[in-house]
Amino acid sequence: MLRSASILLPVASHCCPIRRMMVVMLRRRPARWALAFVGWTVIGIFYSIHSGPDAYVDSLKYSLAYWYIWGVLTPVIMVVDRRLPAARDAVLRRCLFHLPLSFLFTTLYIYALEGACKLMGLPNQFAFSLRPLKAAFGGSFHWYFLVYWLIVGLYAAYDYANALRDRQVRTAELEQLLAESRLNMLRSQLHPHFLFNTLNAISAHVERNPRVARRMLEQLGSLLRLSLEHAHEQEIPLQRELDFLERYLALQKVRFEDRLDVEMSIEPSTLTCMAPTFVLQPLVENAIKHGIASRTARGLVRISAWRENATLRLQVIDDGPGLPEGWHLETHQGVGLCNTIQRLEHLYGSAHHFSITTRAHGGVSVDVTLPLHAAAQPQSHAISVAEVAYGQDSDACR
Repeated sequence: MLRSASILLPVASHCCPIRRMMVVMLRRRPARWALAFVGWTVIGIFYSIHSGPDAYVDSLKYSLAYWYIWGVLTPVIMVVDRRLPAARDAVLRRCLFHLPLSFLFTTLYIYALEGACKLMGLPNQFAFSLRPLKAAFGGSFHWYFLVYWLIVGLYAAYDYANALRDRQVRTAELEQLLAESRLNMLRSQLHPHFLFNTLNAISAHVERNPRVARRMLEQLGSLLRLSLEHAHEQEIPLQRELDFLERYLALQKVRFEDRLDVEMSIEPSTLTCMAPTFVLQPLVENAIKHGIASRTARGLVRISAWRENATLRLQVIDDGPGLPEGWHLETHQGVGLCNTIQRLEHLYGSAHHFSITTRAHGGVSVDVTLPLHAAAQPQSHAISVAEVAYGQDSDACR
């Protein structure tokens, strides 16, 4: 997420400190810089009016120099703040970093102010020694110190407000993506071709094996019900995601009969881990569509989930022909992959990893790495290996 600039002076965000300020000065709108200049000028004039008419000119020059220097230092302070190794909401840690920086910038300000006064012919204590600093410790140092913290505080408050606004925008975008994901999923399940094949498979078993036909209708109903039940949730426990996937695979198993084998390798400890809603179904659908449906030979789809350090690893592989030559994720992703990648980016940012690669022995491997966090409460049921081992015989595929 891009961090916003201060109300006083803006900063850039992708260069070293000095170059960053130059980029800002060149790229920001002149109106913003003019507004910042006017703001510092107004403050300078306000603090100069306490002097009498005879000394007003010198007082004005001193006051303008006083605040213009803070105006120049403000973007530097913000650049340094943005580069601190502390999260924007880690207020205490940021304050600890700013504590020594406040002394450094206050000292820099003192020498800059005394130098400016010397150039303008005003009374000054400028010298390349500790004399200006010793003179400032008589009282003005404390005020300069407070001004530094005032600038830091205003910037932190504005930055936090922008972060909150950006978070709200991202939440709204995520809700929109979730709605699109639900609609895409319902569209894929209610697609005429999908329903035609499914109903054909059901009709073929109505007289020969009514039990299987009834089970398929139940699976179809459960599939649609679950997709609507969890559509409003951004994350669900992995076992509920697998529960949904179970119904989908049961239908696909009947559709492809003995051409489709499915294996699942799910660590029990991952069942309570949170995963994005509907994250596996588009990946499995792609594996079946491109790895199984395009050939007449028997094919395998394997779904795996395991914990690795502080991450949840999900993997979907097939033993199909692999990725076409010249295939690139950035340019060849379909609706399902595009939607999944965008949702992962909005949910986890740089904390996740997504990759699609061709396997050495044929087929495609889709790997997803997510930050590990468990559900608030354990679920009352679990999915057993027997329920999802569709490579073996079951009621739905006999």
